Amino acid sequence: MPEKSSTAIGLVALVLLGIGLAASSGSFARAAREPLPAPGYGSVTGYLDACSGLPRPPLASPYGFGTVTVLSGRIRWLSAGTGQWQESLPRNDVAKERVTPQLPFRFVLRAGGYVLLGNYGHGSNVFPSVPIVIKAGRSIRLNIPNQCK
Repeated sequence: MPEKSSTAIGLVALVLLGIGLAASSGSFARAAREPLPAPGYGSVTGYLDACSGLPRPPLASPYGFGTVTVLSGRIRWLSAGTGQWQESLPRNDVAKERVTPQLPFRFVLRAGGYVLLGNYGHGSNVFPSVPIVIKAGRSIRLNIPNQCK
């Protein structure tokens, strides 16, 4: 009997070690939560950083409530005259999601160039944007930055 129990203990230890290694591997854990995109598609996941012009209180979430919209295309800079330039965003909405400090956005998109546009709502006049390039079979993790400073 001692042989069977030591074999069983060894097997249990090996399984637990494998589970621990798999859980500590970021790519394995992420792959388990996020299915691979279809061929020709990639994904982007992240949060909308909280809109804060002043330092945050220590326990406040770094992420905010709002909407993230995906625009197809790239940001262009147009002359506004007298040496000034104005940002021009693409006009084609491809996807939109509501976000919270606990709920990130996740978009699966065809490979190509996009702009992520944040909107805090509640009469905010700040709309942070981030240009991204989606590559087929790849996942991007990024947050839309706080531009309320």
